[in-house]
Amino acid sequence: MRKFLALSSLLGIALTACSGSNTGIIKIGYIGPLTGDIAAIGADTMNGAKLAIDEVNTKGGIDGRLVELIAEDGKCSGSDAATAAQKLVSVDKVSGIVGGQCSSETLAAAPIAEAAQIVLISPVSSSPDVTLAGEFVFRPYPSDDLKGKAMANYFSKRGFTKVAVISENTDFCQGILTSVQKYLPAGIEIVFDEKVEPGTKDYRTLLTRLQDIDFDVFIVNSQSETTGSVMLAQMRELGLTQQALGADVLDTPKMAELAGEAAEKLHVISVPSMEETSPFSQKFIAAYGKPQFGLVYAAHAYDAASVLLKALTESETPAGARDVLATMPPYQGATGTFSFDENGDVIGIPYVLKEFQGSSIVKLEDIPLN
Repeated sequence: MRKFLALSSLLGIALTACSGSNTGIIKIGYIGPLTGDIAAIGADTMNGAKLAIDEVNTKGGIDGRLVELIAEDGKCSGSDAATAAQKLVSVDKVSGIVGGQCSSETLAAAPIAEAAQIVLISPVSSSPDVTLAGEFVFRPYPSDDLKGKAMANYFSKRGFTKVAVISENTDFCQGILTSVQKYLPAGIEIVFDEKVEPGTKDYRTLLTRLQDIDFDVFIVNSQSETTGSVMLAQMRELGLTQQALGADVLDTPKMAELAGEAAEKLHVISVPSMEETSPFSQKFIAAYGKPQFGLVYAAHAYDAASVLLKALTESETPAGARDVLATMPPYQGATGTFSFDENGDVIGIPYVLKEFQGSSIVKLEDIPLN
C-alpha cells in the first residue's frame, strides 16, 4: 500500500517538476491510442479532456494563465507511451498528464511521471497493476480487480460452473483474467483458457477445439471491440450458443455494428452508461459531434482532466497537485460522485451488467462488489 507524502516534503523539488515559470501557458499532456484498432477510444478521451480545458480557458484559465493540451499517440503500446511521456516531460514541460488510456500506456508512462513529480491521471485504464504504479498515479475508473470479482459473482448468480475464455496478451486482458481466477468460488472452474497475440483476427482453430469441451459461459476477453466482434462472430458461426460475457471495451454500439446478430444477448460488465440527454453529453456532442466509441469514455476523460485542473488551481506547484487529489472530498463529475483512495484508485464509480438487445445496450442490474 502506497502512502501519500505531505505536500511540504515536495516543495523542495516541485520547481523542477516541469512547471516552468509562473507565467505563460500551462501545458497538460495527453497520451492515448490515436491510431490503430482502438483509435476511437483515443479520439473520444482526447476530446473529453479538451472539453474540460476549454471550459477552464473560457473562465480565464488558471490564475489568468491559459491551458494547452499537448496530445501524443500512445498506440496502446507501452514503448510508444513511454516515448510520449518522456517527450511531454522533457521537451514540452507539462504540469500533468491525462493518460494513458490503455493500461499498457499508463504502466509505461507512470515511472516517468513519478520521476518528474507530476500527476498522471488515467481516465479509463483498469489493470490491477495500476493500483501500485506510483505515488502520482490516479484513475477515476474502477480497477479490473473489481471487475474480476463482479464476473465471479455473475457466474455464481446464474449457476455457471464451467468457464471458457480466450484472452489477448495485453496488460488489460491479462489483468481481467488474473482477477477472475482470483475470485472464482469453489465449484466454478475455468475449463478452457487460451491466450492469443494482440490483434488476432482468426480464432477458428481455438474455437473448433472448444466445440469438444463442456462449458456454459464464454468470456470474450479482447482488447477492443474490433477483435472482440470477430471472436464472437466466429464462435457463433461454429454453432456455439453458450452465454457470452465481455468487459467494458465491448460496451459500445460499434460492437453490434461489427458483430451483427452474433452480438445479440451478449452480456457486458461495465461502468454506468452516459445518456445523450445528460448535460455533459449535450456539451460534448455540440462541440465534437457524436462520439466514435462511446460517451462514457469521453466523460471519464472529462472528469480526469477536470480534477487535474482543479488540483493545479488549488496547489502552488504541479507536485502539490498530487496532495490535493489525494485528499479531495467527493467530487461531483459527469460520471458520478467520486474520490480517490490511498492508492489513487477511484471510490464511488460502480459496475453494472448490460445486455445487447438489437441495436441497443440495455442495463440489466447493478452488480454488488462486496
